[in-house]
Amino acid sequence: MLETRRLLLRQFNSKDWVDVLAYGSQKEVASNANFTPLATKRDAFAFVQYLRQIGIYALEDKQTAKVIGNIGAFPIIKPDGTVDRSGLEVGYALNQDFWGQGYMTEALIELCAFEQLQGILFLRARVFQENESSKKVLLKAGFRQRGQREIFNVCEMDQKKVELLFETRLTQD
Repeated sequence: MLETRRLLLRQFNSKDWVDVLAYGSQKEVASNANFTPLATKRDAFAFVQYLRQIGIYALEDKQTAKVIGNIGAFPIIKPDGTVDRSGLEVGYALNQDFWGQGYMTEALIELCAFEQLQGILFLRARVFQENESSKKVLLKAGFRQRGQREIFNVCEMDQKKVELLFETRLTQD
């Protein structure tokens, strides 16, 4: 478990599905994180199990003990199918009710510090070009834009979106 001034970054548990449904059903949250919006208890429960399985942290607001989002770092798969062991990719989502209050920046800075202690050399993140809030979070946490590409939008498969690649170095070479 990791801790910031306002947040606990902890493992998901089966009771978190209610809070996950609250933010996972928000269309803009799902679209920005490139997942299909959650609609039912079953969807939320399955999503919680998936997040737990891949090691994504629940973001628990210390004041209310509610899960307001998630964050995590996972392996980068290279084009040849091998794992890049020197870096990880970061992903996150946050309940819209908490946007613009610095929660995700706080969580991302803590995650970067933790991964640096684990010997990870760099972190990368991908965001859609129109997601100004997420770009600000990454820049405040020390990430820099490194490239862009077009991908299909999971929520609207007939549409392509521009995805930006950001990266931060955690150690000095």
